[in-house]
Amino acid sequence: ANLTRSSFLQANVLFHFSLDFHVKQPQNGKLINKTIIVEDNRMSLANDNEEESTSAPQWTAEENEYNVVAVAMLEKTRSSIQLLNSELAPLVGRSNDLAVRLKQSMRYVNEVDGSLENRERNLAQHVEMLRKYVQLVNSLREPSPLGGVRSLEYVLIKLAVEKYDLLARQQEVNEYLQRLETVWNEYKNTQVVLLEN
Repeated sequence: ANLTRSSFLQANVLFHFSLDFHVKQPQNGKLINKTIIVEDNRMSLANDNEEESTSAPQWTAEENEYNVVAVAMLEKTRSSIQLLNSELAPLVGRSNDLAVRLKQSMRYVNEVDGSLENRERNLAQHVEMLRKYVQLVNSLREPSPLGGVRSLEYVLIKLAVEKYDLLARQQEVNEYLQRLETVWNEYKNTQVVLLEN
């Protein structure tokens, strides 16, 4: 009887392949030139490009334009909220509701000042501040639980909100945020995500 003896062999195998799904290349797309290395059941990626940039790519060519618009909107919203604060400040001692609302609006102004310290590369923070503006205007427009729409505080705040065009600015901010969300979603849908272990 012949007994066969088996042993395991190890070999280095190099696979070259490319994938073509006949998908049109996006305008901001670029070629991915990486090698997948598998050693001891571990997979890693090696970059085949000679030049490696350490700067983060812009997610869209229009990012700077959106940032400039966001900064301009933040300055307008801060200005109108500061005017509202100066109008309501003398009346704060008469009502706890006015004091709470003034504190909210002052907090917003302080946060916007902090966000505007880095004007050029802080789009995410600027967008967050614009969302807070929308929330602030909504909370200012709500009647107080104690007096309702007939309370003197509600009438004063309503008149001040109308006087400084906070609602018109809120509408502008909402439209800007929707445009920005649309552009961001279009960008995300055209990108390939690489996961590295």
